[in-house]
Amino acid sequence: MKKYPLLLRSAIWLAFLFLTVAALILTQQLLVPLFLSIMLAYLLFPYADWLEKHKVPRIVTNLIVVIGFIVFLAGIIFSVSALSANFTEDFPKIKEQFEGNLQSILGSITAFTGISSDGIDGFIRDLGETGQYISQLFNATTNTLLSIGLLPVYTFLLLFYRNKFRDFISMLIDSQQEDTVQNIIDQASEVVPRYLKGLLIVCFILVGLNSLGFYLIGIEYALLFGVIAALFNLIPYLGTVLGYGVVLLFVLGTQSPSLAIAVIIQFLIVQFIENNILTPNITGSYVEINPLVIIFSLIAAGMVWGLPGMLIIIPYLGLFKIVCENVESLKPVGFLLGTRGTERHSLTIDSLQRRFGWHEDE
Repeated sequence: MKKYPLLLRSAIWLAFLFLTVAALILTQQLLVPLFLSIMLAYLLFPYADWLEKHKVPRIVTNLIVVIGFIVFLAGIIFSVSALSANFTEDFPKIKEQFEGNLQSILGSITAFTGISSDGIDGFIRDLGETGQYISQLFNATTNTLLSIGLLPVYTFLLLFYRNKFRDFISMLIDSQQEDTVQNIIDQASEVVPRYLKGLLIVCFILVGLNSLGFYLIGIEYALLFGVIAALFNLIPYLGTVLGYGVVLLFVLGTQSPSLAIAVIIQFLIVQFIENNILTPNITGSYVEINPLVIIFSLIAAGMVWGLPGMLIIIPYLGLFKIVCENVESLKPVGFLLGTRGTERHSLTIDSLQRRFGWHEDE
């Protein structure tokens, strides 16, 4: 390949990239359930493995963990539906109040900025078109979720045939590389489940923090919006912003601007707690990927596969990073994806103590 000119090589790689993205978009209905099932199988693997070690047959084990997860998920959906019941009943009143508050806010903006009402109306129409685009995006996601019935089937089969897949990989590689591949498989089976489990634990803790905060500052439907904001947190970095953005719009439209300021303050507090206490101590250092790569990957995954892509991209990046760190030729890529190399520039308590001379030498 190196014998060809740089321009030709770049064009080939660019064409390959575009073909790959096109193939992913075209096969979305086929691949999204499979990729989600792989993540679910990783999440349930420790429990299935524990049951097997206690002499439970694999078929029974897989049925127990898959059905257990379905019951758990159904419980969450039922709880959210129950919380949404009162909100749905009050929706006409909320909509009327939102429209009234919106006109008041627009009048204040016109008076403060001098922008004509026609200009603001045009901006709102543009937002409406953007909203239609977002709606189409979520409709596409809904079409994908119509195949959700495949998830338990795929997950069961992936757990059942996991040794077969491992043997298949061993048959493909040279015996000299078998130790490396085994190391990759072992790391993946440990890192990914712990990361996913930690993510769920953080999400449940945030339900409590968000709901308590919303209740204390006087937001209606505090528990419902606490759950919504926490569920968005399953999308790293962008999720908390999106979740609190939904709450902020609701408060601006139906309650007072002072409450909206309180929501922003709570967002900053929760964001600090989640980034500096919850995530480091619960999900730990299982998937250490630098924020630039995460944000770029989330946006790219959202463009290709919508919401499911944003949900699953980080664990797959973690898998790819594990592969890169164990393959000699790919170690520079693993270094680029990770967080190592910027420790002296990181803003931590220890770095601040050293910078300002507060650190006590042992």
